[in-house]
Amino acid sequence: MNEAELAGQTAELPEIFADRLPEADLRPLRSLAAGGEWDELLDLLVAALRETRAPVTTGEKEQLHEVLAGWGLPTDQLVDLVVSN
Repeated sequence: MNEAELAGQTAELPEIFADRLPEADLRPLRSLAAGGEWDELLDLLVAALRETRAPVTTGEKEQLHEVLAGWGLPTDQLVDLVVSN
């Protein structure tokens, strides 16, 4: 995946989880997405998913892994996500 595709996929993440995260968590995520602040967006998104124990599907977890790895960020924090299919 090239950088533009990776950026596009990363920018979509807040909306993918919008139905499971509180608005207080979504506002900064959407702002970071609009500004292209990918590292911070991913850090805050994963933290919000972990803290709220919001369920993610196996496919969503794989997508998060792909995006984090694509940006060269650690993926070990995904272990704590609640996976529900």
